[in-house]
Amino acid sequence: MRALPRVLLLTATTLLASGCRKIAETFFVVKAETEEICKTRRSIEFPAPAPSASPGTLEYTFEFPLGQIGTDMPEGQLETEFRLKLFELEVMGGEVDLSTLEYAKVSLRRPGAQEVIRTLLEYQQPSQAFSPSRLTLRGVEAASVAQLARQDRLELVFEARGTLPTHAWTADIRACAELREEVHYFEFIF
Repeated sequence: MRALPRVLLLTATTLLASGCRKIAETFFVVKAETEEICKTRRSIEFPAPAPSASPGTLEYTFEFPLGQIGTDMPEGQLETEFRLKLFELEVMGGEVDLSTLEYAKVSLRRPGAQEVIRTLLEYQQPSQAFSPSRLTLRGVEAASVAQLARQDRLELVFEARGTLPTHAWTADIRACAELREEVHYFEFIF
C-alpha cells in the first residue's frame, strides 16, 4: 500500500512536467450522486393561529436526510449540488382550502440554524393556482450548497402566505431531492 501514494505522486509530477495540468486534475476527481431521496412526514398538525401571529402566514420546518455521501468523500475541494425536485403538502384532516394561498416557497438551511442559505422553490400566482387540498411545488434547477457538503441532513423551510384556516388541521408533507458531490483533491496532494 505504501507504493500507491508514490505512484500517484510520480504520475502527477510527470503530467505536470509535460504541461498537462488539466489532464492531471481529471485523474484526481471523485464524483458521487444519490438516487432520488424521498421523505414523507405524515399527520403533521397545524394548530389554529394564535391571536398575536402574523395574519395569513404559515411556516413549517421539514428535516431532510442526506445520508453519508459527504462524509465518505476524500478531503479536498468539495462541490455540492442539491436539487429539490418535489415538495408537496396534502391536507388530510380539517376543512382547509389551499386555493386561497397566494405565495409559497421552500428554502434551505443548516440544521438548527436561523439563517436561510438559499430559496429552492418559489411560487406566486393568483389564488386559483393551488388546489383546495394539495400544494405541489416542482423544481429542476440545482442549488450549489458548499456549506452543507459534509452534513448528513438539512432543513427545508416551507412558508406560505394567503388566507389560512382559523382552526386546526393536519397534512402530509413529501419532499424528493437528488444530491451530487464532486471532490477535486489534486491541490490537496501537493
